[in-house]
Amino acid sequence: MRRNFLLGGAGLVLTGCFDRPCHERNPAQKVFLDGLQEMAKPALASNNPLRVEEAARQSIALAGKVGAFEDWCGTLTRIEGNAQTAAVTIDIGRQVSLYAFNDWALAFAGTVTDFFSTRSRAAPPPGLSEAAVAALKTLRLGERVTLSGRMGEIAGSGVLDLSRLFGKSAAEHRQFLQTPRFVARIEALQASKK
Repeated sequence: MRRNFLLGGAGLVLTGCFDRPCHERNPAQKVFLDGLQEMAKPALASNNPLRVEEAARQSIALAGKVGAFEDWCGTLTRIEGNAQTAAVTIDIGRQVSLYAFNDWALAFAGTVTDFFSTRSRAAPPPGLSEAAVAALKTLRLGERVTLSGRMGEIAGSGVLDLSRLFGKSAAEHRQFLQTPRFVARIEALQASKK
């Protein structure tokens, strides 16, 4: 009886060791992360600043193509602000994170540039839905979460990005490829059951 208990317990521990990481369970999330890695590795290994810059641009384009995502897995790593100005960072893969925020002052700053553009004058949507903000109140930092939303929803809605006007250095492109961080709108957020 005791031997069965020990062997059964060891089997459960070993099974947990060979379980796939949560970011590999959703096929769409895995394709996105694999695509980022396929672009970043050769560019970083080349030490060619032009290749690194192109890989950073391609990574941003890949994120733009993702659009809506559903049931992605991640780890809640940072919560800042209050219910009205919440900002959250969620790691969705090895050194890849999503950033969502409800900072209306920053969103308003982008509308100044919209004055000179032909895009819609509509206010940008908040980065976190009311349901996501309510869910944040029940979560802990470091907790594994399941999230759904839209990639780049805020970035394309009026938030000014001065780096696109003035460019970035090769070191900043290299840093981005090593630890990419993408803006997203988070619609749903909950503690992961797995």
